[in-house]
Amino acid sequence: MNAVVALCHFCEVHGPCILFCTQAFHSAHDAQLMMDALPPDKRLPHNDVDTLPSRPPTDQCEGCRSVTSDHPGFISYDDKAIITYISGQYPEQPQLYSVVRQACVRSLNCEVCPGREGPIAFGEDGGSHVLSHTFNLKDAQARGFRRLYSFIVVMMDRVFLINSWPFLVKHFRALIDDMQAKADGVFASESGDIKGSRSLRSSLSSLSGPDHLRRIRTAHTGRSLVELTGDSDIFNYLHKYFVFLLKAGGQRVTESVLEGPPQVMACVSEGEPLSREELLNSLDKPLTSREFTLIKEHDQPSFQSLRHIFKVIGKSDFLELAYHVVRGDQVIVRGSDVTTVTSILNILKNLVPEACCRIVPFSSVYQESFSCNFLGLSVGVELPAHVVASEHHILLDILPPLSRQASPGKEDPLGTYKLMVYSALPRVPEPKYPQYLQRLLGLLSGEVLSEAVTSRALTNLKEEWMNKVKVLYKFSQMGFLDVPQKNEHLSKLLNEILVVSQEELCVLQYWRSALSRDYKEHLKNNNK
Repeated sequence: MNAVVALCHFCEVHGPCILFCTQAFHSAHDAQLMMDALPPDKRLPHNDVDTLPSRPPTDQCEGCRSVTSDHPGFISYDDKAIITYISGQYPEQPQLYSVVRQACVRSLNCEVCPGREGPIAFGEDGGSHVLSHTFNLKDAQARGFRRLYSFIVVMMDRVFLINSWPFLVKHFRALIDDMQAKADGVFASESGDIKGSRSLRSSLSSLSGPDHLRRIRTAHTGRSLVELTGDSDIFNYLHKYFVFLLKAGGQRVTESVLEGPPQVMACVSEGEPLSREELLNSLDKPLTSREFTLIKEHDQPSFQSLRHIFKVIGKSDFLELAYHVVRGDQVIVRGSDVTTVTSILNILKNLVPEACCRIVPFSSVYQESFSCNFLGLSVGVELPAHVVASEHHILLDILPPLSRQASPGKEDPLGTYKLMVYSALPRVPEPKYPQYLQRLLGLLSGEVLSEAVTSRALTNLKEEWMNKVKVLYKFSQMGFLDVPQKNEHLSKLLNEILVVSQEELCVLQYWRSALSRDYKEHLKNNNK
């Protein structure tokens, strides 16, 4: 997550101050520069916490200081993602310090919730955006026996920040509860000294002049967070929790880019707040929000990718199957192995935008096309006569071998299966297939491209065709494409702008269903 997470404090003497912050460096060069700045005896192995070089001392009280000069900060590494997480009193870059400092001041002085505790978001268009969660810690020596703190997250992406609100607030609340519980314990142990503190304030109030102000300031000099909570390891703990927030916060949100603005955000499970023991013992383990286990049937093979389907089913049958998929026909896969049937449907649906997919992975009865366009059926389910005769349906039968043992020389168990394709639509000659399938064929043929590259290329190909769909929809909203006398406009649009043929128009028309309601409203408003 491209953000800075910080703990801020309102000092009675110095005002709002940044107490502790963590940021991520995604550049290996930046990480190496930080390593080179470390003394040789401080360079620890990867996945440990190192000490950062010290900063010049400043005029600070104990309450404004998070780490001492001999231990000024922390550094952790994520070798897999090549990310370095650095924690210290201030951000490393001067410009970033200015942004975080302004967020700190607004968090503690201006943008506060009723009651002075709770989460709030603020920011400016074209600038940084902040999620702030203010809270108090008890202090027997403070004015009002409380000191004000806040956790802040500063980033440029407002949409990302708002979508991360539940995740961040939940974990901040867990941190605050832990810190407040510790501070309450220290406060209770010092409760016997409260009367003495009040007597001191009473005696000081009888004084006047500069000497009075100077002695008042001396009496109210801030206490460190370590002293308030009685936890000497508090900043090490905060460093690890901030690292968890940055790493897990970036993993939990993905963007869907095919349906048009506004972008659709999809969130994975956030997990429960980490306990202190779990976090302090997790330094050598990947920081993830939750582990997931996929349970498969041991004796049922599954398709792994489009290239795998292409190899097993063959070029001719694959093109016929994919043609029915991209033009919106109902695709029916029938077989005895649930895992095999489900896996091929889940892969085939990647050929079209997600919003076009209505899938029933496995059923014992036929489901009509208006309820699903991807249907898995068990063996023995008969199709209605109108489905068999329709050109808008295609059936793929997957028949397992009589023996489950693989044939000699065949490592892929699916190589022993028999796959048969049925459709009432006459098979289209290969050169007549849409350009989309021609380019897909180029991606799947040969072994040049890895699966990761193929997947990214397919995403780009779908996005390119969704752009054609958006242009077609925009012209249709202008009203002249549906007028018979003006078919020349449609022909010109297809041939000169979209560069597609009349035969490929069915693909674009089907993909129009993927356009979001917000995007359609956006176009309508612009047409007015």
